[in-house]
Amino acid sequence: MAPAVKYLQDVGFDFIQKQEYLLNDFTTRETAGLPGFHLIGPADPKLRGGVLTFYFDGIDSHRVAIMLDQMAGVMVRSGQHCVHSWFHSRGVKGSVRASFYFYNSLEDAQVFVENLKKIRKVL
Repeated sequence: MAPAVKYLQDVGFDFIQKQEYLLNDFTTRETAGLPGFHLIGPADPKLRGGVLTFYFDGIDSHRVAIMLDQMAGVMVRSGQHCVHSWFHSRGVKGSVRASFYFYNSLEDAQVFVENLKKIRKVL
């Protein structure tokens, strides 16, 4: 484990935090206002780390995940993410979770958002 910690120290924890925020802030702003889009979690991207979790009204989360993969090679998680009671209590069938880290670029986030907008148009 020591080499892994050393690696992250060399990358820099401040850099990792700033990169996660940059990407999450960008995707949060770019997805705001999409029809039927619902963000899960705090509205402030600083409070979400590198994670953006969302769902669209009436669109299956697994379908969104598969389309992102097939259209652009964007890998996300979909489903109820081990909190079935939360989803059931709100009548939400599932969500999509995108995770950003220091090795992701703004271009990666742009590809994600562009394809998410395309998916929303066709569904």
